[in-house]
Parts: sequence; structure tokens; C-alpha cells
Amino acid sequence: MKKVIIIGSGPAGYPAALRLKSLGADVKIVENWTFGGTCLNRGCIPSKAILEVAHRYHNFKDILSMSEGSFDVKLSWEKIKEHKIKVVEGLRSSLEKLFTMKKIDIIKGKARIISEKKIEVTNGTERKEYDFDNLIIATGTGPSYPPPFNEHREMLTDSDKIFDIEKKPNRLIIIGGGVIGIEMACFFNVAGSDVTVIDIMPDILPSEDKTVSKILKTSLEKRGVKFYLSKKIVDIKAEGNDRILIDDTGERYIADEIMVAAGRVANLNDLNIEAAGIKNNRFIETDMKMRTSNPQIYACGDVNGISLLAHSATRQGEIAAENIMGKNIEFDKNIVPSCIYSWPEVASIGLNPDKAKEIGINVKVKKSYFQALGRAIASINTEGFCQILLDNNERIVGAQIVGGPATEIIHTIALAIKFNMKADDLRSIIFAHPTMSEIIMETLNR
Repeated sequence: MKKVIIIGSGPAGYPAALRLKSLGADVKIVENWTFGGTCLNRGCIPSKAILEVAHRYHNFKDILSMSEGSFDVKLSWEKIKEHKIKVVEGLRSSLEKLFTMKKIDIIKGKARIISEKKIEVTNGTERKEYDFDNLIIATGTGPSYPPPFNEHREMLTDSDKIFDIEKKPNRLIIIGGGVIGIEMACFFNVAGSDVTVIDIMPDILPSEDKTVSKILKTSLEKRGVKFYLSKKIVDIKAEGNDRILIDDTGERYIADEIMVAAGRVANLNDLNIEAAGIKNNRFIETDMKMRTSNPQIYACGDVNGISLLAHSATRQGEIAAENIMGKNIEFDKNIVPSCIYSWPEVASIGLNPDKAKEIGINVKVKKSYFQALGRAIASINTEGFCQILLDNNERIVGAQIVGGPATEIIHTIALAIKFNMKADDLRSIIFAHPTMSEIIMETLNR
């Protein structure tokens, strides 16, 4: 029986363990923190729990325009945190019970590689060595603190700690206009904070289509979020309860809390990957089979830097497990949806116009707007658009959706790209009316 050890129990590690067990491997999973990793405990799940609360509150305020009475409903930071804890603890408990039922060994402690076939796990004063045939590294990432923020961590917060602050800030500055920064800007704006986003880049969401970034930025500005882009922060000070940022022109920005959302770095501290001949360049280098430079050792999820998304991590963990057990499967980046749980929601997949131009592919861009959709009008949810990219053979090669339940609709396009569908293939599908998913049919018929 093949002995496999997995370091990390997040969205790459635990699916890998379950798949390996089902394929007959002897599996052990090592976790130094809380079972479920960052996604379950600090990232995807807690953030979506509080974003859902805020989203419903946002929609509720729209409905008030049709009411006869007057309402004064305010969000409670303490109750939101209680809701978040309940959601996280419930999911974690279910996951731990599943592992107990499947009889998968969970080893508590900090792992360190000591050779190409052995790790050491330290838990307090206890140390124990474990042999393996294959190793999967799924240790994820942590918040990045670039200069000058790295020198002032004690007065800053980040995506790991933002949900644990004692009270909702009246004034919040978010450093970084990426996915994490924008989602948190949405939440705290609706919760009543005065939100400012500062970024050194000229646009928010730099990996997204420029039209997408522009529409979302405009939408947030209308709701009161302030943006200062192309700004380089050079100093941070504390004056009483104020936190003050100073940019390279001398301009000052003042807040109660400053959240750093300036990217992620691989969790490799003290893992000693060099002992197994594993190459890394900020992230562990792998091929699309998830193999590192040591073919017996795999790296899955955020730690390899290929796609910093939980659903990518899960698929990569499953691919590593199956390849360890004799299959030959590769990860396909082209069918990974990118989802932003802002409002309006944003989802994208495959090529966008800029990427297509960059790699020399001629595409036809078809676009339609939610404001022309019956369900969108009826549900007071008309913000945004859908664009679908077709190549010269009318094959669907990408899409971007802003608005509606974009993060749900995008999977239809993922299916189309996966199976090389053409525009007529999707046109032949009967979409229920009235639905938000009709945006796909409307777009292809333009």
C-alpha cells in the first residue's frame, strides 16, 4: 500500500486525502493550525458569510423604497462575528467527522522535511518522524506585507485578522485593490464604515478585463468608496487612535484601521523544502501534474502560485492524488472561473479581449446588459453586463460577467470551454424564462 503524507488540511490538502483514501492509499495529513486551512477558517467561508449578510442588508435597503413604514435597521458587528463563527465551526466539525468516518489519520504539529523520503512533525516538546512514498505540500499562503508595511505590522490588520477586530471601524483604509481588498470594501461600505482603497497600480483588479474593473470601481464610488490609485505609500504613523499613511508626494490618509491586502506569499517557513531538492521562486515550482522538481513530491493549491483560488486548490489536490496512484492528469488553467463576491458580482473565465490580443488570437466580442433582461428588471438587479468571446471558428474561448448572480452563471461558460462548444451549441439550449442565466442567450444572439 502506497504511503502518502499531506502537509496542510486546506482546500487542496483535505480533498487530496479523501481521493487518495478512496483509491486505496495509506494517508496521513499533518496540520499545524486549525483543520480546514485558511479557506475555511480565515478566508473564503468567513468572508462569504459576512458578505452575504451585508448583501442582504444592501438589498433590504432597496426594498424600503416600496414600504409604507419607516425602519431603522443597523448591522451588529458582534452578531455578524457570531454568525461567522457558527458557520465556520459547523463546516469544520462536519469535515473532521468525515475524516474520522473515513479513518484518515490527522497528525497535529509542525512538519519539516528532513530527507527525500521522511518528514519530522513537532508538537510541543514531542517530535516524531514519518516515512513516505509520496508527499503533497499544501501549506497555502499568508498575507504579504511589502515595504513599508512590513515594519509596522503591530498597527495594521489583514485578511487573516480583519474578522477578529473588536469593533467596526468608522474609517477604514484598505491597501490593495485586488479581489480581497474589493470584497472587504463592499462589506465595510454597506456596514457603515468610511472606506478608502489605496493601490500602487493604476487600476483595481489588474488581472480582470479593463471594462470589468472600470464598471466595478464606478459602482463602488457611487456608494461612497474612495479610491486613490497609482499611489506609493512611504511611511506609516500612529497619532493617538489614528493611523496615518503618507505617500511619496507627502499626502496623508487617516483611518481607525488599516487593512493590508497587497497579495499573498507561500507558507514555506521552516518547511526545509531544500532537503528534498524542491525548487521554488516565491512559490513552489510545479508542472501541470502538480509534481515538483522532485517527482515523488507534489505541491497543490496556493503554495505553487498557479492559481490562488480555493476551487483551483481542490482540483489540484485531486489531480495530485490521482497521479500518485498511477493516472496521468494535468491541471487546465483555462477552465478555472475567477469569482469576486462583490456587488455587483464579477466572474470571468478563459480569455478576455486584452489577453487575446496579447497572445495573438483574433476574437469576436459579444456583449449584452442586464438592464435588458426581464428577471433583472423585475428583481431590481439591472447593473452590469455579460461579454462572451468567440474565436474565428465561433468557438467559445472566454467570458466576463458583471452583475446578477455572475458567480453562478459563469459555470455554463466553463462547461462550454471545457468541451470546445461553439456559439450555436449554447444557442440551442433552452434557457428558462425569466431567469438571470438568460444573459448568456441574449449575449450570443447579439
